[in-house]
Amino acid sequence: MDRSHAKEAEFREILDGYAQYMNIQVQQYDLAKFGLDPEDILQDVKVRIWKIIQSERIIQCPGSYIRKIITSAVIDQLRKRRREDSLVACEKLKCISEQGFAYFREADRRKGLEETVGRAVEGLIDSRRQVVKLYLMNLSIQEISGYLKWTQDKTRNLLYRGLADLKESLKEMEAKNEN
Repeated sequence: MDRSHAKEAEFREILDGYAQYMNIQVQQYDLAKFGLDPEDILQDVKVRIWKIIQSERIIQCPGSYIRKIITSAVIDQLRKRRREDSLVACEKLKCISEQGFAYFREADRRKGLEETVGRAVEGLIDSRRQVVKLYLMNLSIQEISGYLKWTQDKTRNLLYRGLADLKESLKEMEAKNEN
């Protein structure tokens, strides 16, 4: 019991005697720019000092030894941060590549759909095909009738009939693909 009290007293003596020195040494590294917390370093230093006292090694020059411990703790924390950052970067790249694959699958599916609709549109009669193609290019009925120099009623009629024909054609294509 006496031995553990002596170790605690030695630990307290070092911490109390060198607290300001430890704070100054830690602050000189400007840890905020690396995203490190000075309190984490100080806590690590205290743990290391406690382990040394527990192992019953004698600290000859506490000031220089504490400085060495602080430097080692800072380096260890920077290495740990670098490892964590590289793991995060690796995970980000993995997520990006997975999203890229999903994007390409979606692009392939969309391209196939566009080709199917394109073939179906080409099967329409000429007047309906013109109107439906312009409609699929996001032109309004007014814009299509102005472009083709037709009345809006004629354009609307051809568009609705063309879309109905297109729908039937796509259903037939789908039925053929299922067989």
